Amino acid sequence: MNQPTKPQPLEPPFPPDQSLVELSKITHPAAIRSTTSTLLLPSQDHHAYLTYELSTARLTRLYPHLWLAGLPVPARPLHRQRLMDRAIVKTERADEHLVWHEHRIFVKPLPAFLLSHAFWQEYLCDARDASLHASARGMLLSYVWLVAHRSDHAVAVAEKLIPEDVTWERWTAFAESVLAASDLRAMDDVDMRYRYGELRLSRLDMLTRWPLVAWESWSARNFVDGYMSSSTWYRAFFEQHFGWLVAGFVYVSVVLSALQVGLATDMLSKNSDFQNLGLGVTVAGLIALCLALGSIVIVWFVLFWYHVLSTIAFVKRIRLEREKGAQEKITSP
Repeated sequence: MNQPTKPQPLEPPFPPDQSLVELSKITHPAAIRSTTSTLLLPSQDHHAYLTYELSTARLTRLYPHLWLAGLPVPARPLHRQRLMDRAIVKTERADEHLVWHEHRIFVKPLPAFLLSHAFWQEYLCDARDASLHASARGMLLSYVWLVAHRSDHAVAVAEKLIPEDVTWERWTAFAESVLAASDLRAMDDVDMRYRYGELRLSRLDMLTRWPLVAWESWSARNFVDGYMSSSTWYRAFFEQHFGWLVAGFVYVSVVLSALQVGLATDMLSKNSDFQNLGLGVTVAGLIALCLALGSIVIVWFVLFWYHVLSTIAFVKRIRLEREKGAQEKITSP
């Protein structure tokens, strides 16, 4: 009878002599705002902090459809991002790392603790949470993609994406160790998100809003905010989602102007077919204008009341949690 094979122990993706940061020199933030809009204290819940720093669970749920947002190839290095006129915008969320929109690409600065062999052994090589280990390896691999040349290293240091005391020579030796410990063909030792490189934000918004893609994680907030909410202004929302209406009305105005010029001529002013065409286009344009304005008003109305009601519910929940905490503090010995 075949016995089940034991899982392989998790190991750091580089040897101790290639460690770039000492464990004693790693400083974690005192508090961070978690995804639930509450304060997370790394000193009290280290695992939750590391999960916030490294987890790409949202993209993992979308993995079967990520081909719509990007290609399963390494991300372009930093000098190439600059060549493509993309501004490097720093984000502290791993699931926004290497997501791009128009002339911006979001990059998470490489956490210093990922460069410490001792930290990996103590906190990340826990067989009970292999997903966290895979996410950490994926983050390291993404920086091997981004910092491939000396010019990339200069950009990374200038943008404070990697520690400034990590020289090009030390980084190259470190990257070689990471690549040697990685299965670049199967890519089964990194989180599934890192089997893709750069991801387009507009496509991620579409996948997040479409309920049939990941029904178990779909919510009204996801539908309103999309994958990455970048503004809380209604004007920005309507400019992003209804800007195409302006171009549509410009084309309709050009057509109506041409029809008006045609009707002013002797030949076409007496042509009944042309007059019917002008009448039809005019009526269709007016109907389209009314429908567009009506849809904008309806969307604004729905968004306004959604935010009002969700804010009331959120404030009520936070107040109850604080009252509960105060009550427990009073009753505790």
